[in-house]
Amino acid sequence: MTAFPDGLITRGATRDEAPLVTDLWRAAEAVDAGESEVTLEDVLSDWERPGFDPATDTILVIDADHPVAAAEVWGTRADAAVLPDARGRGIGASLLSWIEERAREAAAPRIGQTIPDTNERAAGLFARQSYTPRHTSLTLELPQDVRIEHPPLPSGMEIRPFDPRHEEYEVYRLLEDAFREWPGRVPGTLEFWHTQTAARKDFDPSLLFVAVDAGMIVGAASCIPYLEVGWVQQLAVRRSHRGRGLGKALLRTAFEEFRRRGQTSVGLSTDSRTGALDLYLHVGMEVRRTYTHYAKDLLP
Repeated sequence: MTAFPDGLITRGATRDEAPLVTDLWRAAEAVDAGESEVTLEDVLSDWERPGFDPATDTILVIDADHPVAAAEVWGTRADAAVLPDARGRGIGASLLSWIEERAREAAAPRIGQTIPDTNERAAGLFARQSYTPRHTSLTLELPQDVRIEHPPLPSGMEIRPFDPRHEEYEVYRLLEDAFREWPGRVPGTLEFWHTQTAARKDFDPSLLFVAVDAGMIVGAASCIPYLEVGWVQQLAVRRSHRGRGLGKALLRTAFEEFRRRGQTSVGLSTDSRTGALDLYLHVGMEVRRTYTHYAKDLLP
């Protein structure tokens, strides 16, 4: 069992403590990335993932009745945070050991975390513990002064909001098939997609746009209306319809709708496995921040 520095208490979190965990993530993120982006809805949707139990898949580190660090594990992914005032005491190394222990108990073939490239302390810890960089991620933003253009769609195609009563599986299937092309990606179920999208309390079906060709959904852009920024959470086009401008059209539709609603800041994230960076730069987006995913193989 993982040992933590003397004087600290550790236990799993309860669902009622999601706001507390959110505040802890945000405080650490503000230092490590320069600003806080995670929201309570992000944490709640993650904790609703199939098979996830906060009692066993999270850990809170408590010092004198105050939580000072936390971590969680799901599949091959983990997240961890230590409050700035509690750093330098070995808590991060203990969290990493707990994460690996929990991942091995779940028979995960590997475990990894994505951190901002500004977090040199965490990068050094990963290197000392035999983690290696696997892929890079970026967040991008559309500057407020960029003009949104709408070239005509190919003949017979349209872009519209999706119908949550009848099209959830079709949209999930389209997105899953596209993301399955990523090397090393673990397939996702409909139940998982639902918890991360349609089951969120901040989900707005009018912000999930689909591209339709002859009655078939061939592209989708799923968006989240955060308070500070309009966020394009997922974007995909069916392989047979790529190269025809549908990705750009879906993005521009989302950008325009967010601006119409008064959210002038619009962003998204991507990584080196997708090959989509040029698309986002072409529509006028700019890179805001870069991240690296560090991972460690757990099985021989």
